[in-house]
Amino acid sequence: MKTDQAFKRVVKKLSAVRATLRNDERQALDNIIVDEVLAHQMNVGKSAAKSNAKSAAKTAVKAHQMNIGKSAAKSNAKSAAKTAVKAHQMNVGKSAAKSNAKSAAKTAVKAHQMNVGKSAAKSNAKSAAKTAVKAD
Repeated sequence: MKTDQAFKRVVKKLSAVRATLRNDERQALDNIIVDEVLAHQMNVGKSAAKSNAKSAAKTAVKAHQMNIGKSAAKSNAKSAAKTAVKAHQMNVGKSAAKSNAKSAAKTAVKAHQMNVGKSAAKSNAKSAAKTAVKAD
């Protein structure tokens, strides 16, 4: 908490100082700050010893795991059970007779629709009537 407050105070003071500087001096201050920050970074790279130790630990953990792989008997039994379930399903696919009957019914409905399209005579008569009303 105290470090956050101190950080805020320092940033506020640096901002005030930076505001009083000329452009070239501001650029120099920014370069100094960036160089100092880069020089004090903590985790620039991992050491080889640390990464090797970590990977060795992961290998050791994998070697002690219980369920590394499935047995052949268990996987075969599971796939056989799935096949049995698929064989007992009701609606596996539509029969050809049912799909043909359904499409024939749709065709019959389309044939009995009233307003399929306007006839040319009707639309010409309607537009002529509108023109005559506008002319009056």
